[in-house]
Amino acid sequence: MSLKSLIPINPFSRLSKKLREKIDRLQYGGFFTLLEAQEQSLRLVSGREGDVCLYWLVRERDGIICDAKFQAFGPIALIGAAEISCELVMRKNYDQASRISADLLDRHVRDKKEDPAFPVEAHGYLNQILSAIDKAVYQCIDIPYAATDYDTTPISLDMGENPDGLPGWEDFSLETKMKIIEEVIDKEIRPYIELDAGGVKVLELRDKKEVIISYEGSCTTCHSSTGSTLSAIQQILKARIHPSLFVTPKF
Repeated sequence: MSLKSLIPINPFSRLSKKLREKIDRLQYGGFFTLLEAQEQSLRLVSGREGDVCLYWLVRERDGIICDAKFQAFGPIALIGAAEISCELVMRKNYDQASRISADLLDRHVRDKKEDPAFPVEAHGYLNQILSAIDKAVYQCIDIPYAATDYDTTPISLDMGENPDGLPGWEDFSLETKMKIIEEVIDKEIRPYIELDAGGVKVLELRDKKEVIISYEGSCTTCHSSTGSTLSAIQQILKARIHPSLFVTPKF
C-alpha cells in the first residue's frame, strides 16, 4: 500500500473549478421573510428536503421567480448544488424551474463539456436539490404563466475557448462539421431550451458558415427565438467552433 493511498482526498478538489469558485463566493445564501415578500408584493415559497431549503420570491401575475436564496447544512457539494439551482431559476417561471435536471445542474458548472463537475458520490445531493425544487414548484401551481413572455436565457456565453476557431475547421468535411455543430448544440444548448419546452434542430450548413436551424415545441411561437435565444446559440457556436459561423432560423 502506497503512502498516497493512505492520504484522504480533499473532496473540494474533486469538484470542477467553476463549481469551487461559486462555492467560494456564494451569492444566494440566506433566506427571505414573509414581511420582505409582502413589501415587494411577491409570494414567498420554500422547498425543503433534508438539510437544504430553497426560498423563492415569485411574482403572482405570471409565476416569475424574481429572487432566490437557500440554506443548506452539509457537504460542500450540497451547498454548491443549492447555489447553482438558485442561479438557474432566477427570472424563470416556476414551470421552467420544474424542468431543471441533475444533468443540467452539472453541465452548468463544468470546466470541460466531457468532465462532470460533481463526483459520482455527490449525485444524491443533486437529487436532493431537485426534490426541494419540486416542493417549491408545488406551492406555485395555482399561478398562471406564459412561457412566451420571457426573453432571457440561462445559456452561459464563454467566449474564451476557441477564439480563432477549432484547429483544422476549414479543412473538415461537411459531414464532420455537421457532427461537431450537432454535438455542441446537443450538449450546450438543448438542455437550456428544454426549460421552455422547446427544441432546436440543425438542418444544414450553407456556404461553410451559415448554420440553418429550425425550432420545435414552444420555441416556434416564442419571440426570443429571433432575439436572445438566437443570439445565445450563435455566440456559443462562434466561441466553441469558429467565429465565422452565424445562425439563421427557418420558419
